[in-house]
Amino acid sequence: MTAVVSFHDTVGLSPRQLLAANRAAKGQEAAVLDVFHAAGRPLSPSEVHARMPGRVLLTSVRRAISNLTNAGALVKLDQTVPGPYSMPEHLWQLPAGQGELFQRRRA
Repeated sequence: MTAVVSFHDTVGLSPRQLLAANRAAKGQEAAVLDVFHAAGRPLSPSEVHARMPGRVLLTSVRRAISNLTNAGALVKLDQTVPGPYSMPEHLWQLPAGQGELFQRRRA
């Protein structure tokens, strides 16, 4: 992946707080990728959120998906599905070939 800022500091955190927030955001990005690998199919942000371990905000999942898309680790599809409030959500997936490689390693 290319260098992407994981946490977007819009509140003026201290350097120590910013470091901790960046670590947490990177961990969320890794967890989001794990969800996509485990699912083996395209997912919407709400579907990813429902599969996330622990308590993670939906907005954090969306931020992680955007960062991973910008880094080339996920691909946004034109296809949409109804979201939790009946509004359409796009689907994302792993780039072609990545899901299959991961599945073979786990077998």
